[in-house]
Amino acid sequence: MTGKKIAGKASFHLVRFLLFLSRFLPVKASYATCNFFASIGSSLNWNRKQVALANLEIAFPEKTDQERLAIFKASLAKLLKNYFEVCFLTSGKWSASDVLEAVTASGLEHLDGLKDTGKGALLYSGHIGNFPLMVIWLALKGYPVAVVYKEAKNFPDDFFGSIMSRFSVTPLKYKSDPSLTAAIIRSLKQKKIVLIQNDQSHPHGVYVNFFNKSVPSLAGPALLSRRLGVPVIPAYIIRDSDDHHHLTISPEIPIKDVSEDEDPVIVDTQEQIDWIAGIVKTHPTEWLWLHKRWKRARS
Repeated sequence: MTGKKIAGKASFHLVRFLLFLSRFLPVKASYATCNFFASIGSSLNWNRKQVALANLEIAFPEKTDQERLAIFKASLAKLLKNYFEVCFLTSGKWSASDVLEAVTASGLEHLDGLKDTGKGALLYSGHIGNFPLMVIWLALKGYPVAVVYKEAKNFPDDFFGSIMSRFSVTPLKYKSDPSLTAAIIRSLKQKKIVLIQNDQSHPHGVYVNFFNKSVPSLAGPALLSRRLGVPVIPAYIIRDSDDHHHLTISPEIPIKDVSEDEDPVIVDTQEQIDWIAGIVKTHPTEWLWLHKRWKRARS
């Protein structure tokens, strides 16, 4: 069995284990368990840890090895807590009222203004904080939300999509064919707020600068915004020291005027990626460092 398959099986069993624990452990004890596992995980030598540390060296070359390791440890603890909280929703430990109490928000006026325009919007974000909780909270607050998602390989079948449906979030499962684009357009025409995350490597993306490296990123948000006239509204959610979440809705990223020599899609995508980079710089422990973001980087 290859190392990749062993890692996959280990991840699958870890998720199953977390699902099991989430049914019995109190919330605070669950968080303490995550801190414990993060301490172990940050001290061991494993493939994804090396990926994360390599990513951190690209993003923060000015930091010491110890500083980057501390960011990784904190981000791993938060990632495990995010998993636990999603499991709370699956097991029924968390109800709708628990979700509403777990999150506070600012900048909702940027979404409320959509009612006057009669348009949907692209809610632009990345793998920052507990993003499933973000869209569920918005849905519980009465916002018509859809989310583009890719089911994780090591989770039970349609794990994420079923949770979204349960809380009235429209799940749009990722597919590399035109049917996904059609589903997004349909949701936007239904005046829904569609979450798209654009912080991971994409084989068919346009190349933009991200932490001083040229990397491929999805052109979809820029294309849809220009063609349909829908706004791109950035949003992110972060966890504080008391494990409470704060959701921030930022002002729309405006479409820029471009010269004849410029590609408007690349210009818009760069603006959007710059926003993500700014959030990662400000809240580095909230980002998913385990992904090989720079694997298709051009020198």
